[in-house]
Amino acid sequence: MYQDTATVTVSAEQSAGEVEAVDNENVAIGLEAVTDNLKKVHFTGQLAAPDAPTHVCITLKNGLSYYGPIVNGHAEPNGGWLAFECDMIDPQLLV
Repeated sequence: MYQDTATVTVSAEQSAGEVEAVDNENVAIGLEAVTDNLKKVHFTGQLAAPDAPTHVCITLKNGLSYYGPIVNGHAEPNGGWLAFECDMIDPQLLV
C-alpha cells in the first residue's frame, strides 16, 4: 500500500450543479488499488465533509491527484477508509 501525507478533499455534488467541498490537509493516508477502476484510501483521524458526500480527491505531496465518486466507506474516531471509482495508475507503482 502506498503511504503518504495528502490533502483529502471530500465533496457533495448535487444534481443542480452545486458543489460543496471540504479540504482536509496533512492527512496520513494509505492508498491502494482494489481493482483497475476501484481505489481505496485509508485515513487516520476524522475527515471533515459536507452532508451526503459523493466524491473524494486525494492530492499527494508530489501533486498527483486521485479523484472519483465514492462507492463505499467506513469511519471511526481514529480513522477509516473510502472506496472510490478511479482509473489512475496503481498507487503501488509510485514507490
